[in-house]
Amino acid sequence: MEKITADLVIQKFIETRDKIAEIEKECKAKVADLKTMQDKRAEWLKGQMDTLGVESLKAAHGTCFVDWKDSATVADWDAFREWVIVNEEWEFLERRVSKTAVKQRLDTGEITPPGVNYTKVKDVKIRRA
Repeated sequence: MEKITADLVIQKFIETRDKIAEIEKECKAKVADLKTMQDKRAEWLKGQMDTLGVESLKAAHGTCFVDWKDSATVADWDAFREWVIVNEEWEFLERRVSKTAVKQRLDTGEITPPGVNYTKVKDVKIRRA
């Protein structure tokens, strides 16, 4: 029986840490491949829904549907800050631009404040049947 020493425990600890890193690297590569495959499938489904002009497709194994993701980012902080101050539009200030305030402004037919980019991205979600 091998005597337990600090050196032995350190050696085994390092061996185990290296093995964990190796397994995690292998898993990460496998997961990346699977995620790429899923992205391609989601794009195909998105294309089908666009072609059919629908926002969801129901099938025997589940349903896919459109999910919109939107974001508002500041492209020109100085212009945006000046607009906020001059117009006293303080609700637009957070540690980031308020996506909700920008969206509300767009929903009422107004344009985005100066220096703000707004994007809305169509995404596909898939639910198990």
